[in-house]
Amino acid sequence: MRVLIIFNHPAPYKVKVFNELSKYCDLTVLFERTKAKDRPDSFYYENNIQFKHLFLKDGYIGKEGSISNKVRRYIKNHHSDFDLIIMNGYSHLAEIKAIKYMSKHNIKFGLLINGGLVKKESLLKKWYKTRLISKASYYLSPSKASNEYLEYYGAPENRIFNYPYSNFSTDEILKVPIKDKDALRDEFTLPKGKKIFVNASQFIDRKNNLELISLFKKRADILLLVGEGPELNKYQKYIKENKMDNVIIKEFLKKDKLFSLFKCCNYYITLSKEDIFGHTTLEALANGLPVISSKNVMSSVEYIKDGYNGYLVDINNKEEIIDKLNKIDDSLSINAIESVKNNTFENSAKTIYKILEEMYDE
Repeated sequence: MRVLIIFNHPAPYKVKVFNELSKYCDLTVLFERTKAKDRPDSFYYENNIQFKHLFLKDGYIGKEGSISNKVRRYIKNHHSDFDLIIMNGYSHLAEIKAIKYMSKHNIKFGLLINGGLVKKESLLKKWYKTRLISKASYYLSPSKASNEYLEYYGAPENRIFNYPYSNFSTDEILKVPIKDKDALRDEFTLPKGKKIFVNASQFIDRKNNLELISLFKKRADILLLVGEGPELNKYQKYIKENKMDNVIIKEFLKKDKLFSLFKCCNYYITLSKEDIFGHTTLEALANGLPVISSKNVMSSVEYIKDGYNGYLVDINNKEEIIDKLNKIDDSLSINAIESVKNNTFENSAKTIYKILEEMYDE
């Protein structure tokens, strides 16, 4: 089976899924750009692309978009070389041109999405998105919320197929929770004998980290922020002005180091204003960390069950958040691991392939 996937940039977690998928089919991926504008080069450090691929090297726009005509042109010249064509996006001009071309020439294609969240928008915008999304013949979706998003924009329910979203391999999931966290903390010069709540994210307004920091003003627990971004100076200023010695900031870590850091911590917390999926929720669970998460993080809505592996909270309800900060405990760690045992690169690729086989046989 010859498969073409159009994807925006070579995010490591998707590259690894595609590496696995290429073991089952003859896979080619056309990347619209070599990197996302807001991602550091270190984000791509572990990429080892093992499938056929091409990069567009011009037409970049915004953080992840492309206005190049080359996606449409590639499909025009090569669509007959493939049994299945899959689009990852539909919002950038390069993707819009490709979808319109395939629709006009009756070239079937699928839509593989990373997540989706219905938001308030104009009727015109909704109409246009519906016009594009509904053109696909089938859809690969990572969550129930994403299914609802697709249906909102015209996707038939019986043409939506779910796959397990992943950002780790089978051997990266803890077998059992780590009890002695202190024994691991020297590597990262972290304080011992205290509970550590960790958050790994971009330091941008959408992640709502300044609000998160403010909740630790009068707490003995440690808050550990990992990442980088334009709001770093704001965080540092707030911490200094409020004389908070229980908030630690560390720069962006590569995934293997981040996983090691997670193992030193007790819990994961995010108060993000909006995440159409949210990788770090799954990564934290895989490392045995119970999660306190905003209800605006779609991966958390999908995987967090109150009192089982963490808690979902309303970011506007401080009393609720503080209650969960006090309530969460290590007994949820084994459930955290259990809840994501199927969310591996290997299982994701295997599931996607089974869906593609079904589409190929139609």
